[in-house]
Amino acid sequence: MVSVSAIPSDDPRAPTPEPTRAPLQSKWKPYWYIAPVIISAVLFTIIPFLYTFYISFTNWGLFNFIEFDRVGLDNYRYLFQQSGEFLPVLRFTILFMVLTTLINVGFGLFLALMLNHPGIPERNLYRTLLIIPWALPFILLIQVWTGIFNNQGPINELLMSVGLDSQTWIPQLGDSLLPRSALFFVNLWFTYPFFMTVGLAALQSIPRDLYEVADLDGAGTWARFKDITVPFLVSATVPLLITQAAFQINNAGIIILFTAGLPAGAPGASWGKTDTLASYAYDVVFILRDYGLGAAYGVVTFVMIAVLIIVSSITTRSFAEVD
Repeated sequence: MVSVSAIPSDDPRAPTPEPTRAPLQSKWKPYWYIAPVIISAVLFTIIPFLYTFYISFTNWGLFNFIEFDRVGLDNYRYLFQQSGEFLPVLRFTILFMVLTTLINVGFGLFLALMLNHPGIPERNLYRTLLIIPWALPFILLIQVWTGIFNNQGPINELLMSVGLDSQTWIPQLGDSLLPRSALFFVNLWFTYPFFMTVGLAALQSIPRDLYEVADLDGAGTWARFKDITVPFLVSATVPLLITQAAFQINNAGIIILFTAGLPAGAPGASWGKTDTLASYAYDVVFILRDYGLGAAYGVVTFVMIAVLIIVSSITTRSFAEVD
């Protein structure tokens, strides 16, 4: 009779060892780590959205504040079929999302490329100065920029000092070119430091060996930039492009505080030519006091953001897991 202990471990007659079971405490340990995030998401995102979704099917508002009724899809019918403001506001929302994303990301990466060049003296000083807009409070700086673009502000003073006419940058009525240009510029001021920092981090993570090998192969400056620098920058910034676009759709704060949606879309209109869906939803809730319609605008904005993120993530595979 052969002893079990005498049988080699690789012999087919050797008994199969029973798998060890992880303790119950270690099995649930990862979930305890992410529990605060899950609880926060449920309390501050999922429940408010479900409540907003429910309110969008009611006539809750200033005149139906205590007792309100469910009206089905009436708010959505009004939004898509009867309201004259939805399409122009939607068009500017898309324009605002596309232009601000391209301008902010492009300018931030341009500064990163400039500051990463070893031939620029005092690079660290410039990096510190250029990151200041990111460090100062938003609510303070937006008031400063409102004063700068005021009719008696420094920009008009500068224009008149060189013999040019002063401009009404944010008129009550009229053309939207100047207020939109000012809005894009101020939005760029607040956003570029983040993408400059991300670009610098991506550039400094590129292995120096790649550039040395390219030099040995006789590659020029453009070839090294196109074949080495750009692929690393793209892989680092494409996911940020998606999140930046989604953020700009929902970026109502800068519009409310800087332009207030002005100029008005028409005399007596409740919407403005610098309004996006998010900023106009704010006006519907806090000025018109139509909570049901404002909730419908909020749901439509959420659907736009969700579709943008899902479609972009699938097409670019930006958030795919790496094997």
